[in-house]
Amino acid sequence: MAISKNWAYLFLVVTTSLLGCETLSLEEKHSDYPVLLEKIPLAELQTRNDQYYENNNGLICSTLNEYGLTGFSRVLFPNDINPCLNRPQKKEELNYRNDLLEEAKNQLFRNSEYTGVIDIDELRTKEIISLDGCTICEGPDINNVPLQWKFTFEPQLINGIEVEQTEIVVYLDENGVNRIWGNWYNIEDPGFIEFGSNTAKNDVLGLKLRYSNERNQIFEQEVLTNQILEDPVLKYTAINTNQGLEIHKVWIVSVLQENSDEVRWRIRFSTVTGEMLDIELM
Repeated sequence: MAISKNWAYLFLVVTTSLLGCETLSLEEKHSDYPVLLEKIPLAELQTRNDQYYENNNGLICSTLNEYGLTGFSRVLFPNDINPCLNRPQKKEELNYRNDLLEEAKNQLFRNSEYTGVIDIDELRTKEIISLDGCTICEGPDINNVPLQWKFTFEPQLINGIEVEQTEIVVYLDENGVNRIWGNWYNIEDPGFIEFGSNTAKNDVLGLKLRYSNERNQIFEQEVLTNQILEDPVLKYTAINTNQGLEIHKVWIVSVLQENSDEVRWRIRFSTVTGEMLDIELM
């Protein structure tokens, strides 16, 4: 069948466009990925921490980390001592009320610049426990009552995908929130996966991994099919690099120690480049 000039021209334009897209490198297609957080110079970090302290009316005694977030770090611990330990604790009984949880959530939102929490509705409570002590600490009537409450929130989810190690813990006493440890990240799901889970599993096969026993004897194991635990899990994770903290979308492959049911390694692969990013020895 003959093709008209108009159809031929349309075919040429579409074909050329598709070929043009295919010639783009991964770096060009995803130049803004992964998200990179750079460490903040110490003087600037101290200024930022002072502002964080001031914004919270001097009640917060936990510090920001090297990225200016509420995640744990000892960078601003004088003499490697948690500044919370040097603060006199006002011992007032604090029985649980529903508004305490709401106050913990609201404080995370009010500090979103540092916590990364920009939507209170996304906070999912994992655990609420009381931290008990005495308000009457001498004599026959010594007591043991709640002095603080510890609220732990589940890891961050991005389109239903968990971001590893993003639990947030909030401590609250009679005066309000006094500590925040942990943070979320300001990232979006790139919405693409260049390398699938089967590729990640295949790349693990044949790897030679080492581990030691309780007597510090070193063993080497070559990964076999039956040592890969189930299917890889899709998550986000923060990887420490020389440039800073990179947030990657990854496949996590769990590998069993030979002749056991114990997970010994968790291996992370980039879903974008297929690169092996990290081998975590459990």
